[in-house]
Amino acid sequence: MAKRTVSIYDIAKLAGVSTATVSNVLNNKGSYSEKTRDLVMRIAREQGYVANFAAKSLREASTKSIALLTPDVSNDFFSTLVLKVEGLLRAAGYTSYICNTANDDEREAEYLRSLISKQVDGIVLIGGLTREHIQLPTDVPVVHIDHTGALGMSREVYVGNDMPKVSYDMTATLHERGCERIALVSVSASLYRTSEHDQAAGYYGYLDEQGIRLDKNLVLEGPHRQTSLIEAGQLVDECLDAGYSFDGVVALGDRVALGVVNALKARGVDVGRDVRVIGMDDSIYSRVSTPAISTVRRNTGEMAEQAVQALLAMLRGEPVEQERIVVPHEVIERATTLGI
Repeated sequence: MAKRTVSIYDIAKLAGVSTATVSNVLNNKGSYSEKTRDLVMRIAREQGYVANFAAKSLREASTKSIALLTPDVSNDFFSTLVLKVEGLLRAAGYTSYICNTANDDEREAEYLRSLISKQVDGIVLIGGLTREHIQLPTDVPVVHIDHTGALGMSREVYVGNDMPKVSYDMTATLHERGCERIALVSVSASLYRTSEHDQAAGYYGYLDEQGIRLDKNLVLEGPHRQTSLIEAGQLVDECLDAGYSFDGVVALGDRVALGVVNALKARGVDVGRDVRVIGMDDSIYSRVSTPAISTVRRNTGEMAEQAVQALLAMLRGEPVEQERIVVPHEVIERATTLGI
């Protein structure tokens, strides 16, 4: 006997509210209290409600579509991952909805609810952070690539690098090249303060391990109100104008590193000799810079492959051996650390 479809009338009855209120909550429109929203979303999810915008047969079958969300499609690292994942999914017979969230929580939630209503088979989140739990009226497999936070689904897999080890190796590279006063430059630092994805943890850990005193004046973190390149340059200028000096810079991102290099060059600093700089992501920014920027290759190809393999396995109903898949990284030295 076919399973009875859950309707908004059922949800309204269980929640003790009107069908109009249920409709507003599920479609993210109108006015209602947070308490009402949480109640309706919880009941909808528990009852397995799926928005009835298409035929019942569509609800019970795969739509062969995947939601891809990223916070900044202009970011070379993220866009490379999006292209690789989309290509792999297409080869597997899936169409992708690609959405740019602009690091906006409300926009991310809106996209997710809209795409769920279109009955995507799975979700891939690339970069950024889901700050708050987003209650969704269904349960689909989710893969996070270089992304923190959770959607609260029963099947979620995380793919990325060991970020504390990445910044550890970056700091070690500078120290091994003779740097003693090593600055850390980051924008949107608050996005990456989780135990598994703390991009600065390795920097602090290495200094402590080597007995190098941490100078908090050399920890330069911006709110990312401007582009990474411009904001990083301003952070460097403010630090130097305040009278603090450094001979090495760990830049959390290649665009950040390029901003650092440009600011130092404008002051007549010989980058690579007077101050050594290392970035992260092995993006186009590190290669077109003069001098070329040392960086960390994070193996986006393997990230994409591992993520898609995990997602396809979950879509087939197969168990995934690892909830967290760590992809190896590699330090690539160029002129800004080699001094050539």
